[in-house]
Amino acid sequence: MTKRPDAIVVGAGISGLTAAYRLDQAGLDVRVLEARDRVGGRAWRIPLGETFFDAGCEALDHEHATLRRLADELSVDVLEAPAWEADPPLGLEGDDAALFRGLEAEIASLADRVDPEHPEDVEDAGALDRQTLAGWLEERDASARVLEAAELWISVASSSVPTSDMSLLAYAAKLAAGAAPTGLRLRFADGPSALTDRLTDQLEGAVDFDRPVAALDDMGNEVSIRLEDGSVERSERVIVAIPLTLQRRIRFSPPLPEHRRLALAEARYGEVVKEAALLDGSPGTSLPALSGDGHIYQSANDANVVVRFAGAGAARKDVDLPRLLGVAPSAHARVDWSGEPWTRGSYLILGPGQLLNWGNRLSEPHGQLYFGGAERSTLKSYMEGAARGGEDVAREILGAPSGGG
Repeated sequence: MTKRPDAIVVGAGISGLTAAYRLDQAGLDVRVLEARDRVGGRAWRIPLGETFFDAGCEALDHEHATLRRLADELSVDVLEAPAWEADPPLGLEGDDAALFRGLEAEIASLADRVDPEHPEDVEDAGALDRQTLAGWLEERDASARVLEAAELWISVASSSVPTSDMSLLAYAAKLAAGAAPTGLRLRFADGPSALTDRLTDQLEGAVDFDRPVAALDDMGNEVSIRLEDGSVERSERVIVAIPLTLQRRIRFSPPLPEHRRLALAEARYGEVVKEAALLDGSPGTSLPALSGDGHIYQSANDANVVVRFAGAGAARKDVDLPRLLGVAPSAHARVDWSGEPWTRGSYLILGPGQLLNWGNRLSEPHGQLYFGGAERSTLKSYMEGAARGGEDVAREILGAPSGGG
């Protein structure tokens, strides 16, 4: 009979692999079940002609200490790069420019006041959580130009959800938690896949592919994991480290607590299309550029690769990248993250009221079910959050009493 592992991790992204790696280091017998035929989740470097491009998880910050410490430990190199976003939108004048700067100042002031671990403690937390970024502007009679500028700068270039659906408190709390203090000026030299591949190597065959989970039954002394192919695995504990969009597919027994059921019902992951063109010469336009078509820039890894990151409404636009660049590429690749069956969106962005209703409770275990992912951290849309989530859930298990059996 095959020995029952001490822990099974569902999901082989950065968070799940980090958790498994730490538990393995502590001497636990760990297995990882991954629905895809590869590791990494959104951390994915794909071929582009004779080179490559990072279809997800491209940028990290000098201050992303957990991720950088993990990369250093595994000898995964990083390189310096330009700041992730282009300059703030130009062309605003007078009252429009002042109001846009006012939004930036309001967010910065709130980020200075809020404790990302306890956002409920800030004054007027409930009202701030219910307030949206666009709503703040609209209450101050923002013109269409200001609203468009905020949408481009925040949603199209980064957050991937319309500003009308983003909680002001949640956005500020994420900045307070260290989202991009130095401008996301680092990249993995060999792409984010280098990190997840190295973690997988350390686990020495403990990752099983093409194993999507259908049901998790906590039986008290062990957890039964039913796979979509009908097979059953058993483990003392389970870490769920997949997006909430995929957790919706799983049957949980006993039923999840109310806050987590609400999270599964309401959670919104943004829309992102990321594509790249390999050029033989210089692009026929000035880069970087930010418009309603997306954020277009040259790759820090290869100057001949031009990338388009299109969040929110820009992801739904039919954009001809080669035509925009004015040059016929020798290779082209495109990923629509909303259409990826084992992701179903970009990353979790909290809407009005969601941070205090359930967003700050996603780390709470449920019996012998533990929850990893960037979602459990205060940086829910960053690689750093995924690494923090993996480290935290591993520490939680190592400090928890045995489930017995």
